[in-house]
Amino acid sequence: MVLISEFSGGPSGPVLRAWDAGCTGKDVALPPAHANYLASVRESAARLAGAGGESLVKVDAARAQGYADTLDVAKFDEYLENVNGWARRLPLVFDSVAQELNLIALVDLLQLGSGFRQELHKATGRGASDTIKFGCISLHISQTPVDARGMQALTLDDVSQNFGIPLLGEERPVVKGSTAIMVSEAGPLRPLAEIILGCLHDTGVRLEQGGYSSLADFIIRTCAEKPTAEHLVRKLVTAFPSLRDAADVDGHPVYLFKKAQLIAHDICQRFGDSDPKFAFPDIGDMTLFVDNVIPAVMQHHGLLVPCEEIAAKIQAGKELALVEATAMRAAAIVAAQLVVDRAGSAASPLEMARFPMCQATLDSFWWREGKEPELRALPRLVCKKTAYY
Repeated sequence: MVLISEFSGGPSGPVLRAWDAGCTGKDVALPPAHANYLASVRESAARLAGAGGESLVKVDAARAQGYADTLDVAKFDEYLENVNGWARRLPLVFDSVAQELNLIALVDLLQLGSGFRQELHKATGRGASDTIKFGCISLHISQTPVDARGMQALTLDDVSQNFGIPLLGEERPVVKGSTAIMVSEAGPLRPLAEIILGCLHDTGVRLEQGGYSSLADFIIRTCAEKPTAEHLVRKLVTAFPSLRDAADVDGHPVYLFKKAQLIAHDICQRFGDSDPKFAFPDIGDMTLFVDNVIPAVMQHHGLLVPCEEIAAKIQAGKELALVEATAMRAAAIVAAQLVVDRAGSAASPLEMARFPMCQATLDSFWWREGKEPELRALPRLVCKKTAYY
């Protein structure tokens, strides 16, 4: 029997098209030069939620206040301790701080694929986030270069092998009724592998064009200029379309910047205590790193109430349109701020928490809560054609 792949040849053409389709924010106008990019996320989310966005997703302000008043402080601290330490628990040996920083940034650059969650669990037994960590750790252990040039040299097979993502699916006979020659069909996870490779290739190209040897080099030099989360996020989303998490809704930009903020957060968590240029004083100004998990948990708590059409799609596991997913994610940021504002009042039990209450810590709490057995089965947002979450 002869096995023929329908997908031979180099990755540059079709793969970059898949990545291009997932970078929905690459052509969205960025905030003005004088604007604070973290504030722009809040402001654009609030504008969408208040200017017709409520017809898609309602934020329940009363439930947000009640939620803040009854949140379990001990549970909040426990979950924050668990999530915040992930980078410190990497079972790896690094030659330098820059190498470790580069791997953490690479993991966050590739925090995508949530729309393929079901397919990943079926094929690999891992979800999207664990698949990305697994793949990046595999690249590190195999000593595969992941600097600017190394990213560009990776192939689709490299992604498949290191991340454990199968490229091929069912086989079918070329001639009906004969198994002498079989042709392989593209597997359901191939688009995910293509988006991952597109992110790597494009980021590597832009790093090299900008005179940077790696993501770590870019981040170190950027933070040496100005050691704030806002400055790093601004530079990241300006330089790399794979991090420009934004959408145009009715002619207005909506900024979410999930992965860029996540990079800043994790670098601060890991290196802020040892290097002042990573001890960002404005870490509390960041918003939720809103993905597919956080809105599902918030909807479960009654903080978000999607319209009937969106609710039906989520329940059925159907893919959301870009405007629908953006409305859910933006509403999550608005609702989270209501919880944070209420938690900052004198009467809040969260005054006793070890960790400060802000959108970043609330995100970590909800993300960990979403892994609880009783919440893991919640239907989540599905959006496969995205490079952002």
